[in-house]
This record gives sequence, structure tokens and C-alpha cells, in this order.
Amino acid sequence: MKAARKDREVSSEVKAPFFNNTLMRRAMWFLLIEIGLSAINFFILMNLVYQPRWGELTAHQIGMSTRIAYIFILAYFTIRPIKSYSTRDLLMVGLFWMGSWLVLEWVGSFFMGRPVSEILVGWNIVNGYMWPYVLAAYLLSGLILGTVKRSIRRTKV
Repeated sequence: MKAARKDREVSSEVKAPFFNNTLMRRAMWFLLIEIGLSAINFFILMNLVYQPRWGELTAHQIGMSTRIAYIFILAYFTIRPIKSYSTRDLLMVGLFWMGSWLVLEWVGSFFMGRPVSEILVGWNIVNGYMWPYVLAAYLLSGLILGTVKRSIRRTKV
């Protein structure tokens, strides 16, 4: 009888969700907004404004630096209203952002008929390209800003 009660008590415990639903919903909005900003950044600014004036590599560097900046800005506004989150939640969001962009990059490029060699150009940091840094910004921006926010909140208390 006691064993049956214990089993019911254990099974009635509420398990923590796999991820913070509120934070992940905001992260999805971040991704949608960021897709629009990145389209403007790439198709208009990089290709039509920067590249004709300064060449492909400089246009890429300006565009990717701009992108890293607005990734951090959007990550700040994503995390700012969230009251409770863990380091794991922030890493999940970063993995979601980075993973989504990798899928968009590779699948979209294959649908457009881009060869792999052309896709990999942006990965070559030795030649000055910055795509790996952008991916690192997706992965780490939430973690960095969330940790800073948490430490500021602790010092105020």
C-alpha cells in the first residue's frame, strides 16, 4: 500500500519543461525579424551599396559586422522582458538561432543552385570573411547578454 502511494507521488511530480516556452517564443520572433533585417542587409546594403564602392570582401566585412551588432541588439530585446531563465535556456536559444541559420544557408543555397565552393567562401576567416563569427554571435549573444543581465540584477538586490 505504501509503495503504491509512493509511486503515485513520484508520478504526480511536475517535471520542468525541456526549454523555457516564453523565451523560445520570443526567440522565434527574433528569428523572423532578423531574417528580414538580414535580407535588407545582404540584398540591398551589401550588394547594391557597399560592393560597388568598396569591393566584395569589404562589403562582406561591413555587412557581417553590422549583422553581429543587430544580432546583439535583437538578443537584448528578446531576453530583456523574460524574468526567469537558466543558462541552459540561453544555450538552447543560441543553438536554435544558429541551427536555423545553418539550415537556411545550406538548404536555401542548394535550392538556388549555388555550388558548395561558393557557399564555403564566407567561412574562410583566413581571407577575411566573417560568417563563422556571425554564427558565434547567434550562439553566444543570448548567453552573454543573459549572464550580464542576471549579474546586474544580483548587484541591485
